[in-house]
Amino acid sequence: MKFSIIILLCIGIAMSACTTQTEPIYYGKDNCGLCKMTIMDSKYATELVTPKGKVFKFDDLRCMVIFMKTNHTSSADYAHLVVNNFDNPQEFINVTEGTFGQGTLFRSPMRGDLAAFKSPQFSQKLKEKDATIKFFSWTQIQEMFN
Repeated sequence: MKFSIIILLCIGIAMSACTTQTEPIYYGKDNCGLCKMTIMDSKYATELVTPKGKVFKFDDLRCMVIFMKTNHTSSADYAHLVVNNFDNPQEFINVTEGTFGQGTLFRSPMRGDLAAFKSPQFSQKLKEKDATIKFFSWTQIQEMFN
């Protein structure tokens, strides 16, 4: 009986260690998976999670895209690819569901200067503030950086 309980407990622990969930980013503590700088600005942080549950955090969307290219991977190779919502930085957005803006209003840490938005209305408000803003899809973003 005790042996069965120990086995079940070990299986439960092993299964919980293999989750493929995103993790909170601890600003001022976590480091970028590419450039190794400390992640400080919540408006531009990104994260990807492998199918085995390994989490990589980035201080800039540019770093995440270069990391993917360096490792010869695509979106399909990951369980999660998320970016912080510029309008609500505590909220992750799946990269395929966001709109990305680039313009003089944005100054991201590694100068990718891209911000992600969930709300098309917010994107439009920003366009009214700065006519230089250009909008991109995730497919277009993946082609930007080498």
